[in-house]
Amino acid sequence: MNDLLGLDELNRRVLERGLCAACGACVSRCPYLVKFRGKTVKLDSCTVEQGRCYAYCPMTFFDENAVSQSLFGEPYDANGLGRVIAVAAARSSFGEIQSVAQGGGAVTSLVITALEEGIADAAVLTTSEGTDGYLKGIVVTDKDEVKRAAGSKFVGAHSLEALREALDRGYQRIAIVGLPCQVKALRKMALLDLKQENLANRISMVIGLFCNWALSIRDLLPFLSERIGPGKIKKYDIPPPPAKILKVFTEEETIDIPLDDIRSITQESCKLCDDMTSEFADISVGMYEGKVGWNTLLTRTDAGRTLVRLAAEKGSLELSPFPEENLAHLRSASLQKKERARAAVSLDIDSVP
Repeated sequence: MNDLLGLDELNRRVLERGLCAACGACVSRCPYLVKFRGKTVKLDSCTVEQGRCYAYCPMTFFDENAVSQSLFGEPYDANGLGRVIAVAAARSSFGEIQSVAQGGGAVTSLVITALEEGIADAAVLTTSEGTDGYLKGIVVTDKDEVKRAAGSKFVGAHSLEALREALDRGYQRIAIVGLPCQVKALRKMALLDLKQENLANRISMVIGLFCNWALSIRDLLPFLSERIGPGKIKKYDIPPPPAKILKVFTEEETIDIPLDDIRSITQESCKLCDDMTSEFADISVGMYEGKVGWNTLLTRTDAGRTLVRLAAEKGSLELSPFPEENLAHLRSASLQKKERARAAVSLDIDSVP
């Protein structure tokens, strides 16, 4: 692992350069960092030389081999998809979940199963913050709360801020759904655990989402305000190719926005990210191109395999074989993202003098 530094270095290397991933790992762990309208804001300087803010940030450093050894018991597998022990197409067995969730609703069914089967006593998810369109992390403990938070958001949401709340409330087995940057932050927390909070055990299940990029919520909301009428935004969706649109669902209407119109408001941190499939999650879930209403499901750990099995046995999750040609296409797309990240080396925070 790299040297652990403090807030001033985090500010210089990440915040001031616009490279914050908006994961939420640092806020609520430091009195000098807050979330404000989708942005991480430094309020004052800090004299702590080795801070959790710098240590847990996915944009400061990430030792793939160290995390892989800790999580999987083996070196990092640079095959494009990371360690995978099972692959399947999956969807929720319940129509009411499919109607509100993303793709096939597999993530929602997995989280509900984790809570009902005791794998988790709480879950950290992402939901709308209010009528202004900003998002936040939320701690949930039952099926109805999980369903209300269903659906992909496609924006940086600082949702790991809610992990602090879950820990403070005494939950000992916490399931978390997050983007690849958030998964990396969680694994750094578990590995480094600077405050000795038993995070490796208390973070009991990590469900990672596929992600090519996330939108900057600070830029997205003004963009949308010029194109949609009043009404709370309920969810976003990006249908499989060849659609090439962002669907925005509000209380009043649904509109389609060409992806080419919003690529300029993706987060700068996404250009440096080399992880499309949440390679360090217990289970990774994304859309299934070519099969509407289904998800792609990659199982990576024994804990993840247990959760998938329980969900299938309970009748909460329907599984189907995943074609090898689709897996090859997914690996190719992941490798292309890694190539794009390498091409963005001029923005690499390690190059900061």
